[in-house]
Formats: sequence, C-alpha cells, structure tokens
Amino acid sequence: MRFSLGRTAGVMLLLLKLSTAPAAWAADRIPAPATPISFAQSCDSQGAGYFTVPGTSLCLRLGGMGFSQFDLRHAPLAGFTPNPGTPAGFARNAPTPSAIGGGFGAGVTIDARLPTEAGTISGFVSATTAFGAGFMSPNPAGVYNQRASLSGYDPNAWRNFTRLDQAWLQYAGWTAGRAQSVFDFYADAWNLMPLRGSNARTEMLAYRFQPTSGVLAALAIENNRERRNLVGQAIDPLASADYAGAGAPDAVAALRVDTPFGLGQISGAAHELRTRYAAPPSIAPNQPDAGATTQWGFAAQGGLKVNLPNISDADAMILQATYARGASAYLTGDNQPLFGGVNDPAHPGIANPRLAAAPGLSSYDYDCVTISQPYGRCDKSSGYALVAAFKHFWTPTVSSSLFASFFGMNYSDAARTGAAGVNGATNYRETSVGGNVTWTPLKNLMLGGEVAFTQGKAAGLPSAAPSQPSAAPAWPAASEWSGRIRVQHNF
Repeated sequence: MRFSLGRTAGVMLLLLKLSTAPAAWAADRIPAPATPISFAQSCDSQGAGYFTVPGTSLCLRLGGMGFSQFDLRHAPLAGFTPNPGTPAGFARNAPTPSAIGGGFGAGVTIDARLPTEAGTISGFVSATTAFGAGFMSPNPAGVYNQRASLSGYDPNAWRNFTRLDQAWLQYAGWTAGRAQSVFDFYADAWNLMPLRGSNARTEMLAYRFQPTSGVLAALAIENNRERRNLVGQAIDPLASADYAGAGAPDAVAALRVDTPFGLGQISGAAHELRTRYAAPPSIAPNQPDAGATTQWGFAAQGGLKVNLPNISDADAMILQATYARGASAYLTGDNQPLFGGVNDPAHPGIANPRLAAAPGLSSYDYDCVTISQPYGRCDKSSGYALVAAFKHFWTPTVSSSLFASFFGMNYSDAARTGAAGVNGATNYRETSVGGNVTWTPLKNLMLGGEVAFTQGKAAGLPSAAPSQPSAAPAWPAASEWSGRIRVQHNF
C-alpha cells in the first residue's frame, strides 16, 4: 500500500512538471522590455484636446479645416473711363456680365505647450492650401484686380493660394514669429468677404502684459513690408517711384479693456516711408535723381464690442474707426485673403484694389505720391475706414450677421493734378454693406450664405468739364453685387 501511494504521487509530480514545461520555455524566449511601454495620454492641464508626446512633457493639439466656397458677382455699372474725344472728357463703360467663381481648400494647425519650472512655452503653426478660379481678369491698366472688370473671366484659370497663416512662439508675455497684428481689433470676425480696416498677419516681436485685472497692454515691432501699398508719382510717365530698401519695422501699441459689458481697444502704429524717385536725364536734365527720402506715417484705431444679453446670450455689436496718414495698408483690408477676397496675391504690392469706378483715374491706394515741387517730395495720403457689425443668434445653431464698411482716401491737390500723360492720384470713397446666415448642424460644421453690395466713387480728373450737360458726375461711381456660399468643417 505504501509502495502504491508513493508511486502514484511520483507519477503525478512528473505529469505536473511536464505540463508546465512548455509555458516556461515560451516565457524564456520572450525578453522582458527594458522600460515600460509609454502611450500618449491626455494633457488636461492645458485644456481639451491636448495629448502628451510619449517620453516627454510636451503637450500637443492637432487640428485643421476643410472648406469649399462658391462665388457669384455682378457689376451692373462699370463706371466711367476718361475719353478726351468726348465733350465731358469721360465715356460710360459698358456693363460687365455676371461671373461665377470660387474654390476649395484645407488647412492644418499645430498647437504645442511645454510646461517648465519657469512657465509654459507655447508654439502655434497654421497653414492653408487652396485653389480658386474666377475674378482674375486684368483691368484696363493691365493689373489683375478682383474688383475690376469681370469681362475676361476664365473659369479654367485655377490658381494656387497656399500660404502660411501663422507661426509663432510665446513665452512669459513675449511673442515672436508670424501672428495677427497687435493693431487689429475686428479683423473680419463675422463676415466672409473681407471688409476695409485692418486684418493683417505679419512677422513681429511683441510683448503683452496686464497692468491690472481686465486690462491688457501690448507693444510690438512688426514687418514694414506687410504694411506697404503703392508709392505713386505725378511728374512724368517715364519716371518711377517706389519704396527703397527694407525700412525700419513698424512700431505698434495697443491697450484693451475687457468688462462684462464688452470690450474696447485703442491702437496706434508708426510706419516708415523710405521712398525713392528716379527720372532719366532726358526727362529732367537739370534735376538729378532725387534718391531715397525718409518720412513717417501713422495709423490710429479705436474699437468697441458691446454685448447684448437682452436680445440673446451671445449677441453683440462691434464698432471700429481707423485713420491713417501715409500708412494706407492699415485701412485697405485683409493682407492675406483667399480667392473670395478683394486682393490678388500675384501682386502683393497692390493691397485690396478699389472697385474700378474709373480705371484711368489711377484706381489704387498710395501711401504717398511724389510731386514736382519741391522736386521728389512724396506727399502722404490720408484716409479712414469705419466698420460696423451686428451678430444675432436665432437658435444655438443658427446665427446671422449684418455688416458695413465705409472707406475713403484723400490726396493733396499737387498729387491729384499730374503732369501731361500722368493721371496722378484720385480721391476715393467706397461703401460696402452685407449680411449672412450661418448654420452649424453639427459641432464644427458650418454652412453659410452671404450677400453684399459695394459702391466705389472716384473723384474726376481736373480736365473733366462737369459744368457741361453731358459731363460725367464729379464722383463717377461703380457698383457690384456679390454673393457667396461656404461649407467649412473644423476638426
């Protein structure tokens, strides 16, 4: 009996050993990891959507957007063109046909936050690539102008609008890189078409600080080239005038006050006009090249946003007024628009051209115009831009906006009265009004439609004869209806 039990126990031990051997061998063949495997985790300390990069304390948030836009424009009155063969000196342009345009695009954003013992270092990059067609026809001056005649519209003229929107680093109140200008306030927040006023992305070095609760102050130096319009001349057709060299950066300051009732901001900027005028000896044998001259222009702006909780929790109204002398780019609108804007990136020196009320009347915006007396002096322009906008939420997902901008440019009499063969500059007035409706059926998905009307008026040439019955008006005008539909999804 003893022998039988012992033999049985030995067999059972042997079987148990044999059954566990394969598992032990398999474990021996798989080396244990030197360090535990790390996976990306949420970074709640920086906000929703951030995650940590494995093995680091860096927090990232990735995003982007995709959009498609359809545009329709109709210019029922193309204004007047100077025509010396007529008694009035003007001839009415033929109405231009309607045109269809638009495009599509996508963008990506990367937001990075790195917590350190001395504070958080932030970085941000956003880029957009888009393709658009339409509104690319040259005006009579040979310059592509999206607000000029549409008669040469080519639906197959697709153009690449790829751009770097922003790329900056931020630490302890300092911002370095390409970002929204410190000067800006409204910056086309509620409209799809660009309005007049300032809306610029530019290279900068800025410092922001809070002197007290609810008050934010900012000082910056910004890229002078991003705030340049044209330099004109009213001396001779063969002469030339332009900016000379890089120039000093613009000095910009802003003060913003935020309260439960809304917020307000005042901004100021100084802009160097380092210009050069040149004429061949055959034109001015006794007048040498005027060379480079330096003077300073400036811009000032005030903005006010008023919350309207009695109408709806998110309803608000914005008013903004801007004045500039020798710095017209602070008035003329978005410096980096897509195909639905009024600017043509192929000619960055011509920021937001005017509606072609009278193409021969030098329908561009100048920072200054070189005149003959004293020789080579560049007379600074002056102008204004007023913006008003109202946004109302009918439901949490349906909202509408009404908006308007009023824009004007003025020049000295000497700048407006050019020599023979030189039109000189023209005073200009422009009014744009419009409205839109947007629907967000799903989070970050927007469907919107917008209609706008723009009228531009340019002062007539001194040679015109408005006293004659058949003369053109002293302020020949052109108008344009436009509409657009956009579908956009942010993620």
